[in-house]
Amino acid sequence: NGEFLDGEVTTGFIAENPSLMAPLNERDRAQKLLHYIGEIIVNGPPKSLGAAGDAPSTVNPIVPEIILERKDRKQSLKAIFDTQGPEAFAKAVRENEGLLVTDTTWRDAHQSLLATRLRTIDMTNIAGPT
Repeated sequence: NGEFLDGEVTTGFIAENPSLMAPLNERDRAQKLLHYIGEIIVNGPPKSLGAAGDAPSTVNPIVPEIILERKDRKQSLKAIFDTQGPEAFAKAVRENEGLLVTDTTWRDAHQSLLATRLRTIDMTNIAGPT
């Protein structure tokens, strides 16, 4: 784009040039290969390639019920926080001798979605009601 190369763009550049958001026709061979392998695994080899017989049968595995018995019945950190407050929680964390892991999947996932998939116009449209 000439405007872009000349540095004559404004904050509305992308909105004024919707063709920039059109999908690219790339030759992504790795993605095509993964898609093909997935198709073969799920649906079996295609008849057009000389496959004989039916597609693989679906198997409904029997998942055994596993009952875990905890030998140590100490209170969870979440329960300590809920019942005794943040000071008791912090103390329990400091006194813990084992490894503590914090799962940030949900937090990070939502931040990524907001950062990469939420347009400014969408944010302004929902800002009023919130």
